[in-house]
Amino acid sequence: MTSIGTEKSRKVCEAVAETSSGICLFGFSRGKDSIAAWLYLRNFFHRIIPFHCTSVPHLGFIDRSLAYYEELFQTKIYRFLSGECSAALGRLVWQPPGCEEEIDRMELWEYSNRTICEFLEQELDLPGVWCAWGMSMYDSIQRRKFVGMYGGVNPRTRSFYPCFDWHKDQILALVESSGVKLAPDYRMHNRTLAGVPHYSHLDKMEELYPEDFKRLLLMWPMIRAEQARQKFRRTAFEGRNPSQSEPMPH
Repeated sequence: MTSIGTEKSRKVCEAVAETSSGICLFGFSRGKDSIAAWLYLRNFFHRIIPFHCTSVPHLGFIDRSLAYYEELFQTKIYRFLSGECSAALGRLVWQPPGCEEEIDRMELWEYSNRTICEFLEQELDLPGVWCAWGMSMYDSIQRRKFVGMYGGVNPRTRSFYPCFDWHKDQILALVESSGVKLAPDYRMHNRTLAGVPHYSHLDKMEELYPEDFKRLLLMWPMIRAEQARQKFRRTAFEGRNPSQSEPMPH
């Protein structure tokens, strides 16, 4: 399987594997890039320690998919609440009026993915271990800027990106040839659910996983306002001809 990928990505993985004695952490999002990265990492690392960050603990479709990947790869996946979500809760994002004191009592604190890596590094007694992330620079403009600028490796944070220069067809070819199933999130949107819930997942989630949607509302009660706003936007622009200019007001 080492023929999969690119020369640059192979060199990155070989160099990191040598530096960290064939052990790495792995931020697993359950997305297609992340699955491809995990499959590729197995060619270079004898121990891969995956962790997953969620926007809502114990959504059924996420827990079931994590159990599937644990069984498939025969590896425990550590679970964490996304640091982005912890910060958003502290800022009262999608929270109803009057809940400030209750949320303040939770003593939430902001933390990054690097904080999670440092926790695992200490918890598992793996000083100096590196962390892999399944990101391709061709996935979006933001990722091209973030991942591409490091050339697949960031020594400052001890992070690397096994498929950083892979095109989408390379990623899909590896996933499809492996027989690994994509996460059920793709039935809702073209990305997995991560960070603060995105409106693109909401309508389909309510339709396909109503119990999970109810659980999501427990954590983000006012997110229906975002659903309403997006529906209004779609309705407002339906049938509108942008070439027709509106008359100037008198």
